[in-house]
Amino acid sequence: MASAAVESFVTKQLDLLELERDAEVEERRSWQENISLKELQSRGVCLLKLQVSSQRTGLYGRLLVTFEPRRYGSAAALPSNSFTSGV
Repeated sequence: MASAAVESFVTKQLDLLELERDAEVEERRSWQENISLKELQSRGVCLLKLQVSSQRTGLYGRLLVTFEPRRYGSAAALPSNSFTSGV
């Protein structure tokens, strides 16, 4: 009996996660179609014109890459963003 309740809960959560993911994908698609790249960068959704400034090996042999903007000077700082390694 308890197993059926757990299975029902898990199924419901998976359905909700799929709905949330679909909504996020649609939102991103809408942004890409209707908002300029400069505005997306200011919102922290994308980073434009990057180059690799360094790379090294981290823990467990993972490659760590550091990026920097292509242009130098006062505007060389990256805008605020929420990028992660995805792990």
